[in-house]
Amino acid sequence: MLTLKNILEQLSRTNPFFGKLYALSLLKEHELQILGEHIAKHCTFTDFVDGRLVIVCDDYIWANEIRMLRRKLKRKIHEVCKLDVSEILIKVQQR
Repeated sequence: MLTLKNILEQLSRTNPFFGKLYALSLLKEHELQILGEHIAKHCTFTDFVDGRLVIVCDDYIWANEIRMLRRKLKRKIHEVCKLDVSEILIKVQQR
């Protein structure tokens, strides 16, 4: 049975736009497992292009927490989502 996730996965192999959508959907699906409950309340994955992942945090404190966890997050993302993250960019957008 074809699901939307399967279709996105197939399209992601040949089209960068669908590759980005597929990666972001995987990251969102596993957000709690990757970030943990507390950080996930304050940070979200917003972009993934050419191995560069953008995470937006609602406060500088959480952005600093992500900075300290960069290596661990890269490993966790690879482990859980099978995505290779070369760089994590962190932005702060206060609510």
